[in-house]
Amino acid sequence: MTACTPAPAPSAQLEVAARNIQSGALARGGDNAVVGSAYHGGSYWSLAPGERLYNWNHTNGEATLIQRSAVSPDGGWAVTLDELSLVLWNTQSGQSAGYWRLPAEALAVALGRHGNVALLGLADGRALVYDLRRGGILRQFAHSDRVNSVAVSDDLAVMVTGSEDGQVKVWDANSGELRQQRQYSEPVQEVGVSADGARALAAAKYDQIEVFSTADNQSLWQLPFNRERVKRGLNITAARFSADGRYLLTGRPDGFVQLWDIDGQSEIYAWQLPERKAWQPSASPVLDVSFTADPDEYRAMSGNGFIYTLSY
Repeated sequence: MTACTPAPAPSAQLEVAARNIQSGALARGGDNAVVGSAYHGGSYWSLAPGERLYNWNHTNGEATLIQRSAVSPDGGWAVTLDELSLVLWNTQSGQSAGYWRLPAEALAVALGRHGNVALLGLADGRALVYDLRRGGILRQFAHSDRVNSVAVSDDLAVMVTGSEDGQVKVWDANSGELRQQRQYSEPVQEVGVSADGARALAAAKYDQIEVFSTADNQSLWQLPFNRERVKRGLNITAARFSADGRYLLTGRPDGFVQLWDIDGQSEIYAWQLPERKAWQPSASPVLDVSFTADPDEYRAMSGNGFIYTLSY
């Protein structure tokens, strides 16, 4: 695909909200999703063939405005957050397995395997590791400003936090010690980590987007986003490493999804998600992205109320 070739459209779509999606999370394999809509509250979906399985709200009889959500790597558990509470859900039964009040507004959440641990990024400058089985805070990681994004490796040993203070920090969750730290000139909007914890992503608004090694803090690749567009604030709103950590899938606020080869340092493919109403065009951000069991298919959740299947 050349620079002047139009990005292809999705190969399939599923409407999961009548107007828009406030927040959401795709399961790792792209087969399920948590959807938070201002009009429908929280829900959990099977994406093939496309069915709402459960309604997930924090108060009986009321639609909760879900602001953040996450699905565990094994797919068996999910968490939903409103402004000051968190609920753990069993995705097999659809039943809640725990409810917690939060000490401050949560801006980001990552859920560990088997739903045992959640990492929360808070507006008060802290990142908290919650024990979702026994209750209580296991670890507390400090920033000097709002923690906008968090990520956890599959073995829970590596945790990454990104903040409004321009810092990305890599933590050893077992000891609580700071392993690596990177400073950017602008707020960090998105972080990610590969399943094995070896590679991390840092995206700083107006600055740069790069992949680096968590072992030695060396930059592996700065993604070749147009510099002028980055300076105007174009950034990524979603990111996911492939299972082996070799590839990266990213989504942008303008509905653009890109697949990257990290080792080859190249863009493999890109897609443009459509607007909900062609006669009333407005940007619909990509809320989450995922790889699937099919190496030629990917999924993307759009703020316009649809989840798209992307073919390569």
